[in-house]
Amino acid sequence: MEELLVGLDICDTYTQMCCVGQEKIHNFPTIVCRAKSEDRWMIGQEAYASALEGSGILVDKLLKLLRKEGTATICGVRYEGIDLMQRFLECVLARAMGEPEEIAAERPAVLKERAGQPVHSEAEPEQAGTETQAGTETQAGTEALDNADEEPLLMAAGVDLSGEAAPGVEPSGDRETEAEDRQGGETADPGPQGENAQEPEKAAEEESAGQPEIWKAAAGGTEPQKQWKYPAYDSSRIGQLVITVPKVSARLLDSLVVCADRLGIPKNRVHFISHTESFLYYVLSQKREVWNNQVAMFDLSEDFLCYYEMKVQRGMRQVTVVAEREKLDEGFNLDILSTPSGMKLADKILYACGERFLQRKLFSSVFLTGKGFENQDWAKDFMKLVCTRRKVYVDQALFVQGAGYKAADLARDKTSYPYVLICDGHLDATVSMKIQRRDQENQLVLAAAGDSWYEAGSTMEFILDHQQYLEFFISPTDPKRRKMVKLILEGFPERDDKTLRVQVQVGFLDENTMTVEVKDMGFGEFYPSTGAVIRQEVML
Repeated sequence: MEELLVGLDICDTYTQMCCVGQEKIHNFPTIVCRAKSEDRWMIGQEAYASALEGSGILVDKLLKLLRKEGTATICGVRYEGIDLMQRFLECVLARAMGEPEEIAAERPAVLKERAGQPVHSEAEPEQAGTETQAGTETQAGTEALDNADEEPLLMAAGVDLSGEAAPGVEPSGDRETEAEDRQGGETADPGPQGENAQEPEKAAEEESAGQPEIWKAAAGGTEPQKQWKYPAYDSSRIGQLVITVPKVSARLLDSLVVCADRLGIPKNRVHFISHTESFLYYVLSQKREVWNNQVAMFDLSEDFLCYYEMKVQRGMRQVTVVAEREKLDEGFNLDILSTPSGMKLADKILYACGERFLQRKLFSSVFLTGKGFENQDWAKDFMKLVCTRRKVYVDQALFVQGAGYKAADLARDKTSYPYVLICDGHLDATVSMKIQRRDQENQLVLAAAGDSWYEAGSTMEFILDHQQYLEFFISPTDPKRRKMVKLILEGFPERDDKTLRVQVQVGFLDENTMTVEVKDMGFGEFYPSTGAVIRQEVML
């Protein structure tokens, strides 16, 4: 069977999944539920249904549990965060294996409505802390690069609010009318990925098609419950899996590597990126006019606000793309949008942030994502500010699509993104050493700027000649910050020339911290190893 190229966006409250070549974007709350009567695990609305029935025990915020190395006790069994994330990922990836089959319902069930509201399905991600933009879906229609000739890769939810049709995309007449109805008479033109949004009711029907239905309390009785059997998870079908998380750390990535290993996914087929890198891949997959100048993005989620900025630095030898993420102190809980005074305050906060970041800079486009931007009616002043002389796009599945674009690129023989990417998760400096090879001095690169710090690193052996030290040259993208770090080999033996052989292992704790370990390897039978070792952290 054809291998799957999967993008996965995991956050504390929600998880999204896309497969290259498939239109649907799957939405799940980041929860997992274990049945009390058997060792069976559930996700999505099936998990909520089981927990509300009392037949299962539910655990939420799995990413936080994994990051904090927490545990949860279920049915008397203690599970670590890695165990729960592994089961969650297995259930999620099984949904990518194929369409489910409907099976006969075993028994009726009645679920109580909570807080006066019916239980939501996984296609209605209020439970997950996020929703798709008013139930919108759009058709992917962008190129990976200007010279790319591939078919559209992913399903998008992009809407252009700038008042002009997006580059190279023709508006669809029947959907234009739908957009006018939603925007109060103003046309929301298609975003960089394709068509306008569908009506919420229609999109909700399509999103829930083929998905299990939750029991709802109904007047005069209950609706029959549909039950579905999903294909079994098959690790051999995973061609490339790219997982994006809000911010990468060594501990979190180590845990996710363990989960992937337990699921039988080879290390060379699973990769981890930050939301900032997902943002880069998503934007660079649009037409060049979208990112010809600087690009800004605001991510307004449940209770935080983040600002992203991307700029392209064109040099003679290579093009460097730099992206930064800043979590803003002005973040607010979306509950304040439930009152007119709260909406006015939120609009004022965003307007001040927009003025601070967007003034006196030339931006090609601005992207908006996060649950807070599902509806922009409350942010009139902010929207007027960002839509002035620049294109504005709204996309609720931006990060997962960025992961999907990277998964597709990893499957190619040659990358479609020939740039040096500097962002969260990537090195900002090149680390090298001067060596002599065949009587010629050379510069040996140990790690290059733009490499993933988690995947970068090297181990090699050297024979020292007239020196008891090692020199490392740190060359950031900013030439003013270049420096040389000398590591004195204290405790190492002093031997005749060219008989001191050492092993040098270089790794990284994050994009700013390098670790160096040097070992005395001896010199054959003449000089056995003394076991001398030096370990040192170097700030880049």
